[in-house]
Amino acid sequence: MATDHSRYLKWLRYSGATLSLRVNPCHWNLVPRFSRELNEGWLGPNEHTWSVSWIFLTARIWIDDGSW
Repeated sequence: MATDHSRYLKWLRYSGATLSLRVNPCHWNLVPRFSRELNEGWLGPNEHTWSVSWIFLTARIWIDDGSW
């Protein structure tokens, strides 16, 4: 069905990932850290966000369908 494909395209369109580098060694995480952001305030009702940090790298991934 065309509606099923458009629904999945919305999830792909509004989802994403970032990779951040921390230059200052005082802010490095020497122990790997995993966190999940709570759905409060600015996040959409179907948005889910996770992040993983280790040493100077932070990867942040979010899944969203764009609904508010």
